[in-house]
Amino acid sequence: MQHLPPLNTLRAFEAAARHLSFKKAGEELCVTPGAVSRHIANLEAFLGVRLFARRNRQVALTRSGKTYLREVQDGLTRIAHATAALDARRNDNVLRLKLPPTFAIRWLVPRLAHFHALYPNISVQVTTSHDPADFDNDEVDAAMHYGAELGKDQSGELLFREALIPICRAGLVPRCTPRELAECVLLHSFRRPDDWPRWFAHAGVPGISIKQRLVFENSSLTYQGALDGLGVGMAQVAFVADELKAGRLESPAPIQLNGASGYFLSYPKERARMPSLRAFHRWIAHEACVTRREICGANPKEAA
Repeated sequence: MQHLPPLNTLRAFEAAARHLSFKKAGEELCVTPGAVSRHIANLEAFLGVRLFARRNRQVALTRSGKTYLREVQDGLTRIAHATAALDARRNDNVLRLKLPPTFAIRWLVPRLAHFHALYPNISVQVTTSHDPADFDNDEVDAAMHYGAELGKDQSGELLFREALIPICRAGLVPRCTPRELAECVLLHSFRRPDDWPRWFAHAGVPGISIKQRLVFENSSLTYQGALDGLGVGMAQVAFVADELKAGRLESPAPIQLNGASGYFLSYPKERARMPSLRAFHRWIAHEACVTRREICGANPKEAA
């Protein structure tokens, strides 16, 4: 670390430069004008340059002072922002989450109003990313982990496992066999290229040739494409349950593929006692229980 001037001298300089008055700077910092003057004199001696031109009871910044002010203000602003971020992280009423985009859009966000109604004093901050959470470096308290199990150094629980089913806009494709379905335009996310081959193998037609595909950046766009009638999408039941229940979507070949991977609430073990996280854990576990029943209800024979 380079040798730095005392922080008090920088605060005095910034306030005096902003007000162009040692008196007003002293009032802001709750010190005397003489104390401000001494801080600035010490800073000038440290730097070896004059920062102020003193004219009787008035002061003006020198050219060096103007240049230094811009850098000092930028540095103090950075320190203030970093401090505020740490304060927010320590605040029991703030909960920071990192989620996969489709999980956030299709599952969590529609339910957050319920959580807020139960816990109006907890502020939830959501960021989305396909990358796994790095709790040592990410500014998050908890995350949604997609995989077969939790990491050994993490706490949390499984919310629901993957359950895949073909979906399309109601009335777009009549009920058909898996082999007939392969003739349709099939939609999927480029992040999940194996969903259709896995489903066809599970449905008894492995290695079948897919005639037409539309590929989207993420699953949310895939589901929207299905709603808009672009073709048949491969969807996770948990993320389209509302549309299936309302009849906006339907499955032309309702064979459900249950996978080993799932969505886990995940957080470092040392944060398990955070009041806001404990409240969120209880709430999301209940919501996930409802989703698991919906997954089973989508196709009881396949979900068994």
